[in-house]
Amino acid sequence: MAVTELGLANRRARASDFFELTKPRITFLVLISTLVGFYMGSTSLQGLLLFHTILGTGLVAAGASALNQYLERDLDARMLRTRTRPIPDGRLSPSDALLFSLAISVAGLLYLTVFVNVLTAGLGALTLGAYVLLYTPLKTRTTWCTLIGAFPGATPPLMGWAAARGDLDIIAISLFAI
Repeated sequence: MAVTELGLANRRARASDFFELTKPRITFLVLISTLVGFYMGSTSLQGLLLFHTILGTGLVAAGASALNQYLERDLDARMLRTRTRPIPDGRLSPSDALLFSLAISVAGLLYLTVFVNVLTAGLGALTLGAYVLLYTPLKTRTTWCTLIGAFPGATPPLMGWAAARGDLDIIAISLFAI
């Protein structure tokens, strides 16, 4: 009986580590800004579409955060604030973290494509790529990373708008610019 309880505790701890990899507080803030964009772009309440938008965007945002932790695992191991994150602390292997990160990122993009629309999925892919391939590596090289990071940071309301309307207009672009 104790082995089963121990196995269950280990699975819960591992699931918790994967969840921590997604930076849930940051993902939640991304979803709030997506919700605002969706609300502003909506002409009527479309509850099911909103649900699909939030779920797909949440997967993409969580995947981006997890990929960020994968890429920064060596730096995280050297900083007091981040050394207890799942990868540098040795609770998750880098390969498991990478596989998980890629899986939820791709799942989110596919989900948005199928259940929302191609435009929203494309904006999600652009955001994911900019965050992981531009912002993350430039953080340690230049202060321009702040400007570059503003683009993926400003895209979630645009994704919400695109989900609600199926297109982008000057008002949507102004949301992005703000």
